[in-house]
Amino acid sequence: MRGNFRLFVGTDSITDPAAVERLVAIETRRPRFDARAFMSPDSSLFHPKLAWFEHESHLSLVVGSGNLTMGGLRSNWEAFTVLRLTGGERAEATSHIEDFLTDVTDFLLPVSDPRVLERVKLNTGNERSLRRHSSPTSPALEVAPFVEDVLVAEIPRAGDRWAQANFDQENYEGFFGAEVGSQRRISLYHVDENAHVSEVESRPSVEVASKNYRFELAAARGRAYPVSGPPIGVFCRLRSGAFLYALLLPGDAGYAEMDGLLASRWQGRSDRKRRVRVQGAEVRKAWPDSPVWRAEVPAL
Repeated sequence: MRGNFRLFVGTDSITDPAAVERLVAIETRRPRFDARAFMSPDSSLFHPKLAWFEHESHLSLVVGSGNLTMGGLRSNWEAFTVLRLTGGERAEATSHIEDFLTDVTDFLLPVSDPRVLERVKLNTGNERSLRRHSSPTSPALEVAPFVEDVLVAEIPRAGDRWAQANFDQENYEGFFGAEVGSQRRISLYHVDENAHVSEVESRPSVEVASKNYRFELAAARGRAYPVSGPPIGVFCRLRSGAFLYALLLPGDAGYAEMDGLLASRWQGRSDRKRRVRVQGAEVRKAWPDSPVWRAEVPAL
């Protein structure tokens, strides 16, 4: 290696002790290789897929969607682009990168720091699942019990298109991470009563003039809207940033439990659809035999 190479990795979901130990070993052999672990100051994922290479005449940027997981490297459909920046664009991009690294310098620790190893030990639940179920070409798996934030929401009729599920702005932005005035695409996985998980649903956020905010739910397609009560969606935000959801109709297992949870926690107007955000532990206490807790989804 003729130049210096800096690598910044997250510690929030996929990185495990074996990965950290491997990076430490590479650093020992390659003195110009500097690996740092980003110890996020909050619960957000460290999610960028960006590489930059500084040349005498230009800056090369490699930007794409692929994570350093088995799915991202071997089985998913991913895309990357290579940008060559010169002049003012080169200087501006370099400045932004260095400004970011300066701002978070207190959270960038050497991978050999004991605090890093202690943090990534929390991710070994995902690693056990990966070893148990994956093959060299299968994606990593994320186990649903690691969910923390859950939205339990009644789904309104919305005419004859209730599969285009409407949400209030607070949850549209605060839970799903969309932003009014722009579009965000999220990944959803439906789990059925047997804990079978669907193929990924990649959904764009949708805004309409009536100030309704929507994501389409494949599990609702072709199903009549029930007359005895509104459907209830249970949306679990996973560590990867994807969402696992169960869709319950009156009479389904778990419907009475989630209806009771809404009744106990809802504080809004009686003429509005009830939507509450709770911790995963509270949902699990109310609905302990839910298939959600047995489901496994690809870690993005």
